[in-house]
Amino acid sequence: MLGAWLCCLFALVLTGCPDEGVVCTAGLTVCGGTCVDTRGDSANCGACGTTCSASEVCQDSVCGCRAGTQSCGDACVDTATDVAHCGACGTTCSAGQVCESGTCREGCSQGLLRCGGACVDGATDPLNCGACGNTCPDVQSCRSGRCAYDVVTACFTNGQLVGIQAGTDQLGPRREFGAGVQSLASWDGFVLAADMTNGKLLQAAGGNLGAVVEEDSLGVTSGSPNDILVDPPYVYVVDSVNNTLQVLMREGPVQGNGLGLRTVGQVNLGANTSPQALARFGDLLYIPLFGTASSGFRQGNAVARVDISNPLSPRKVDTIPLTGLDLKPFDGGTVMPLPYSVTATRSAVYVALTNLNPFRDYRPNGPGILARIDPSTGEVRAIDLGAERCLNAGYVEAVGDQLVVACIGEAIYDPANGYIATSVRATGLVLVKDDLPVASYALNPGCESGTPGCMVSVASRFAVAQGAVYLADTNAGRVFVVEVEEGRLVERRGYSTPAAKGPALQACPLDPRRPVSNAIDVTALR
Repeated sequence: MLGAWLCCLFALVLTGCPDEGVVCTAGLTVCGGTCVDTRGDSANCGACGTTCSASEVCQDSVCGCRAGTQSCGDACVDTATDVAHCGACGTTCSAGQVCESGTCREGCSQGLLRCGGACVDGATDPLNCGACGNTCPDVQSCRSGRCAYDVVTACFTNGQLVGIQAGTDQLGPRREFGAGVQSLASWDGFVLAADMTNGKLLQAAGGNLGAVVEEDSLGVTSGSPNDILVDPPYVYVVDSVNNTLQVLMREGPVQGNGLGLRTVGQVNLGANTSPQALARFGDLLYIPLFGTASSGFRQGNAVARVDISNPLSPRKVDTIPLTGLDLKPFDGGTVMPLPYSVTATRSAVYVALTNLNPFRDYRPNGPGILARIDPSTGEVRAIDLGAERCLNAGYVEAVGDQLVVACIGEAIYDPANGYIATSVRATGLVLVKDDLPVASYALNPGCESGTPGCMVSVASRFAVAQGAVYLADTNAGRVFVVEVEEGRLVERRGYSTPAAKGPALQACPLDPRRPVSNAIDVTALR
């Protein structure tokens, strides 16, 4: 406490205390005005300002060697490629030889780079990414010879993007980006970000999140681009305010270094339909229609099917109603499907139903439900996710032959305090296999309304990288990391189990001027 106070005092004399007024969630420390996890932050390892070297990472508050390297004397080396420590510390290759896969030999195998005395894969080596000596900065990985983050989170409230390295779950620096990004996707090493404020589809290189390399119009600035589907060479964007599906095509960059997209087609899905998401099955796009309160949701509660056999001329084929499903309303009360997300597997299309009563403050009035659509017949049936573990099913994605559903839950918001959620129940993840829920992961265990120092989390969208779900939190700006195993969900970064490797990632920092920190979307770079 004394050390932190003195640090703040000196900082105040010079520049004003950067940490003043910043409040961190449990397990995090304020460093330079930002909440960090000193147990895994390479720039603040164990204490603010303690920086690990380029060859080290921070693990359990101690700087140590990166994965795949080991300590030999005072250096971290890769014994698979180091000629002075080939296969083991102190094993030195002869003059002119190289070290490949821990063995001294006369030359490199085809496809590998010779960098000094080492044979390296320039497509994946973070110390020689694309070329000898090109070291990837901070926590970026080497992906196809380019440095980039593995996962990117959009902070809607803060107007930032932040990268994450998969596996180590370390955060990169936050970068200002756009004015109202609310949806993300990725393609060929670029992040695509739909900016609702400016009506633009922005692009950033996966390793330089603070620089816009291309922007493409989304038609109008008063829309709400809810979802982006990358389907090379096309990109599809739905707008829930303007009721449109927009088609962009990659033609290569004319200026700058972006993907070179241009709009080639558009279709209006109908007034008051409020399209929410996209999934492709065959030549059809399946688009959940939420509907609008002003029309009594008569044009919603359905799934539109759009023929994209010719993407330049998308054509709405029909709509599949969801109102005939047994939504299992509580006490027989009013409830509507109000579909919000969609994913496709090899045999079916699954739609997440929020199952709300829009006439009662949009509160859940039935369990979270998946609607399973048979594409060949259009038949729809409901999968009950269980009210005790899932209310307000908000996002669904296939992970192998299983489905992961993010449940928003039933949250109570404080309108007098920036609409911060003060309590929430049945929010988290549900794992579905063979159309049955088989496991769940609950947010906020032990963090109930009124618990001192406790800020609840509200599940949002997620991305999957290296077999783990990176789940965004729209209330406290966190990202939870949950591994997906056969029939199991195992917490890796969170706060509910002793086996967790650390707290949830504070991807979007809390700001005392904005009580809500909205991590709105996550994408895994491809």
